[in-house]
Amino acid sequence: MNPLYRNDRPGHHAPSWYAASLPEAPPRPALTGAVAADVVILGAGFTGLWAALTLARAGRRVVVLEAHRVGFGASGRNGGQVQSGFNKPQSWLEAQLGQTRARALWDLSEAGKAQLRDFCAAHAPEAAFRPGGAHGEYNAADMDHLRAEVDHMARHYGAHAEILDRDALQRW
Repeated sequence: MNPLYRNDRPGHHAPSWYAASLPEAPPRPALTGAVAADVVILGAGFTGLWAALTLARAGRRVVVLEAHRVGFGASGRNGGQVQSGFNKPQSWLEAQLGQTRARALWDLSEAGKAQLRDFCAAHAPEAAFRPGGAHGEYNAADMDHLRAEVDHMARHYGAHAEILDRDALQRW
C-alpha cells in the first residue's frame, strides 16, 4: 500500500479536527475529453493552488489536475506551518549550488511567505496567519546538526530560531 494512504481513503481526509471543520467538498468530476488552458497545474497542494490563483488573476486560463484530493500529501500533513527554505538545510544547498544561488532560493522562499501573509491579511483573515514554525529532531546527533544550522542561519541570513528541549517543545 502507498504509505500516503495509510491514514485515509483515496479522495477523503483522514479523521481530524481540520477535516471535521470543512464544508462538504463540491463535486469535482474526473477530466474527460479535451480542455483548453494556458497553463495546467499538476497537484492541488498549497503550491499548485497558489500558482493557479496567481495565474488566473493574471488572466490565464488555468486547469488544476489532482490525482487524489485537494491538499493531499505534504500540504495536508504539515500542521499548517509555512516556513522558509526547502527539504534540505540551507548549508547543504550552499554546498551544492554555491552561496549566491542558495541565497537566491532563500530569498525566493521568503518572498513567497510574504505573499501568503499579505494574501491572508487581505482575503482570509480567519486563517489567523502567524509567523513561525516548529521542527523536531529524533536524537542527539540530529540535534547537534540542528544547532549548527541554527547558528549558520543566524550568522549568514539573519534568521532567528530558538532551540527547545523535549519538555519545552511539548509545553509549546
